Amino acid sequence: MNNGFSAPVNYWGSIDGLTPKSSSDGKTSSVAEAPNEYGDTVAHDVYGEVLAPSTEYAVTGEVDLSDIVLGSIHTIGTGAAAKKLMLTQVQISTQASNPPTVTISGVEVEATATAKRTYALAGTLTPRSKAQDVCGAFTASANFTQINTTAAVDPHVQTVKGVPVASDASHGRIEVQATLTDPTGNGAITAAQAGGFTVTASPAETDPDANYITRAATATKYLTGTEAA
Repeated sequence: MNNGFSAPVNYWGSIDGLTPKSSSDGKTSSVAEAPNEYGDTVAHDVYGEVLAPSTEYAVTGEVDLSDIVLGSIHTIGTGAAAKKLMLTQVQISTQASNPPTVTISGVEVEATATAKRTYALAGTLTPRSKAQDVCGAFTASANFTQINTTAAVDPHVQTVKGVPVASDASHGRIEVQATLTDPTGNGAITAAQAGGFTVTASPAETDPDANYITRAATATKYLTGTEAA
């Protein structure tokens, strides 16, 4: 086997039902430049190399979303090469006649980081090739054909010379974008308010030539964080 053949990195630990499919380290760095009187650069330094990694997963079994915690801290690597990462976003893509995928991403934080404020998720994702409202955001009177769910927090990373030295998280939320096909012309999408969701992008109707009406809407739920003990 070719030694250069891709081997995805699982940045976020073992999660039942998810198998790593691809990954990216999202590595970036900054550059400081010193100009002369003409504005030409006469000296420069590269500093602050940090990761912003993501892993895409195939859904190979039932996934309990409570196993994925926004704001949680994870370690990749060992010894002097070890890095601490904060989990900041989960993207779940489901669609009729297509297998679901999950992408989890985050940012590098300080070497001594511990979880300070976290946000729990709830729901179940299955490996079925269909649109899945995994968080129970909507009710509808027609058939959903695509539902994409994004759960995220805002990371707050303090740096000195580009190196993370402190971190925190806030503003946990779940955003669900749904599309349905309306063969009767009387379909509707409403938020499942009992689940804490509200429609934040009003249902939009599309009337294509020689095809059925489609409707799309976005619902959002704002999460309550938990402080570390």
